[in-house]
Amino acid sequence: MTLARTVCTVAAAATLLAVLAAHLLPDAPPPDAPPRPASAPAHAAGHPLAPSSAPAAAHAGFATAPSAPLYGRNGRAVDLHGLDVATYIARRNAAARTGDMRAAYDIYQATSLCAAAADPLPEFADAADRTHAEAERARVQTLCAGVSAVQLQERMAFLGQAARAGNRDARIDFFMEGPQGRPLDPGTPADDPQLQAWKAQALGFLQQAGAQCDHFALALLANAYDLGQLVPRDPRMTMAYAIASAAARHATLTEQQLRARFGTDLTDADFAAARQAGTQLARQDCPAGR
Repeated sequence: MTLARTVCTVAAAATLLAVLAAHLLPDAPPPDAPPRPASAPAHAAGHPLAPSSAPAAAHAGFATAPSAPLYGRNGRAVDLHGLDVATYIARRNAAARTGDMRAAYDIYQATSLCAAAADPLPEFADAADRTHAEAERARVQTLCAGVSAVQLQERMAFLGQAARAGNRDARIDFFMEGPQGRPLDPGTPADDPQLQAWKAQALGFLQQAGAQCDHFALALLANAYDLGQLVPRDPRMTMAYAIASAAARHATLTEQQLRARFGTDLTDADFAAARQAGTQLARQDCPAGR
């Protein structure tokens, strides 16, 4: 399982968070479904686009009203306001390039819709589901017809701009997209300068999102320290971030739950230190009233 692409898209973010909780804390109470990102319908699981009966035509910058929501690669709904993607981007381009965080993230969202449409379709057990997905794929590709390969790659620059400006969703999306918007390549040397730079930036963005009391970001940090792919494996930090993530969901992890998951990995002293660190993180990132 690659860390940067734990799931194909953040469309499965609610499912991923539940999986993280079950993996890190088998007896933990089920997490509340995160308000972000919005998930695609259940029968489109594993694919970022909700199914539709037929593709929509786009002309003169406008498209027929969609029969189903559109979802970007991050799983969040994208509202093009009746436009095709190229026109939608053009109307926000000047603002984004002069520092408008909202415009930059909107452009990322729209182009991520097109990037998702270029991803391979998953396997379908039911032929009808695949037919629906293929029809939706064709609809999205029509909407993306005027978007260039350069614009698809440039989405990562806009995403980084929004993340640096403080957009919490963008900070998580930067991590989920992977280096340069691609999955981590297991064959890339660990000391590759570009990979190292991305890891440092992705970790920083996740920590910043966690400091904004985002329980999904805190759970991803727990997973990062558990897997040891983004940072060296550290059970103490895994436990600390698991505690902080639970606190952000207004949940409390019991001694029994923590011992069941971390008791064999940590000495009593490290266990106590991790618990203290987790409590401190929760107080720091999620003070009362947030």
